[in-house]
Amino acid sequence: MAPELQNINSEWRSVKPYPRSGSSEKREMDMATTDVLVVEDSPALSMLLRRVLENAGLSMLEAVDGMQAHNVLQRAEAPVCIITEINMPRMDGIDFIRVLREDPRFCNIPIIVLTGENDDHRVEKARAAGATHVIYKPFDIDVLFDVIEGVVRDVYGGQALRSAC
Repeated sequence: MAPELQNINSEWRSVKPYPRSGSSEKREMDMATTDVLVVEDSPALSMLLRRVLENAGLSMLEAVDGMQAHNVLQRAEAPVCIITEINMPRMDGIDFIRVLREDPRFCNIPIIVLTGENDDHRVEKARAAGATHVIYKPFDIDVLFDVIEGVVRDVYGGQALRSAC
């Protein structure tokens, strides 16, 4: 099994497939548009994630590190989920996750770690800090979308998310 599939709940594998390359169809979720906070220091990856999210009918809040992301959260409505990298300047993803999990306003927001980190110890630290999912780079956009869609469906479908508080 590919590493990026190891951390996806099996119930999320039944979601409708994302249109494959060459398809002009937009895949939209059956819910209101909502924000996803992306914490990524790579402009190219950030732009790709924006396209994927907008194609899904979602909007994107953006930050380049955990410190900036925390500031964004102070001024914005809580996003439906957060996508973060582990290795970033100023405040890395692990510290950012810890800060969020200690804050009652943000402790239940699902956090997807999207990482090129090949150090299992750091990935485990992210999980221990409260990461909901870990997806390894290079990743399949369909897999990422399915995880995001599952998180959004949990939030909007009224299903209880596991509390990280």
